[in-house]
Amino acid sequence: MRRLFISLLTGLLLLPSGGWGAESIINQQVRITSRDGTSLAGTLTLPAGAKEKLPALVLLQGSGPTDRDGNQPPAMRTDLLRQVAEGLAEKGVATLRYDKRGLPANAASVPDDPAQYPEYFDWHRFVDDAYAAYAFLRAQPAVDPGKAGLFGHSEGGLIALDLASRLVDGEKPQVLILAATPGRPMDVIIREQLSFQLSKQVKPSERRLFLAENERAAKNIRATGQVPAKLPAALGGVYPSYSGRYWQALMQIDPVALAQRYRGPVMLLQGDADIQVSAERDALVLDGALQKREPDDHALVILPRTSHNLKPLQSDKDPGLEGEVDPGVISRISTWLLARLGP
Repeated sequence: MRRLFISLLTGLLLLPSGGWGAESIINQQVRITSRDGTSLAGTLTLPAGAKEKLPALVLLQGSGPTDRDGNQPPAMRTDLLRQVAEGLAEKGVATLRYDKRGLPANAASVPDDPAQYPEYFDWHRFVDDAYAAYAFLRAQPAVDPGKAGLFGHSEGGLIALDLASRLVDGEKPQVLILAATPGRPMDVIIREQLSFQLSKQVKPSERRLFLAENERAAKNIRATGQVPAKLPAALGGVYPSYSGRYWQALMQIDPVALAQRYRGPVMLLQGDADIQVSAERDALVLDGALQKREPDDHALVILPRTSHNLKPLQSDKDPGLEGEVDPGVISRISTWLLARLGP
């Protein structure tokens, strides 16, 4: 892996903003140290002028090389998590978001020896990173540690569920917000995503062969934790050679079981035009699982004509990456959150 280094801002960056009785919000650039010593660059976003300790959320991004703002430079820019962070700050909620391990801002921690990649990029390391961010956030002077929760987008929702299941009473997040989060095992989601994309690009016979290769890879990973050799080039991007342990752990996660195990309030956010995670086959499945809890405190919000990245679609061809998040996202989150954690 090529190691890239960039200089990081330190101190405070003030951005003009309205709402919540403040003239600005504060974006503070921070460093978080994970369990294995990996240093993660992050942004703590606070409402300026707060006189009491704040409710707070860690924002966990989706799959792939996604940065703290929800982007995959240079091609994909959604600014989803930045928009959520700054919108919630205007409502009086603090947030912390961070760049994933392996991204340029954290390049100094990437092993020089590729033989160490399987351990460095193992699934449990990403859960450890989320815990480090959660502990860091709860320790901030402006934050009430008893009013801290997790917001996970897509795969980040699975990290939130996994982390919540591992924490003991007294540490458990007070709330979970699961946005566009799978309700089925990830190998099922990947197969469905590939099938949808291939249906638009190749002949049916080629599609069947490609999906068979994907099933071969998934079966081998589930059984051995190893990515098989000689995969089609396109699948190599899905399953890098060092990612077998990561995928093996991720494929074993049962989102329904983890959701039922968590006893705190849960909000499900889902766009009905999401072509990566299904409102019907994922959000409604999670909703049904949460209804079986005792006691149950959860909300399901289905956003019409809204994409995987919570963006309103401007046309049938709009991929839903750019622009502002659905206008109802911030208000719905903040209203629901503050009703349970208080201002």
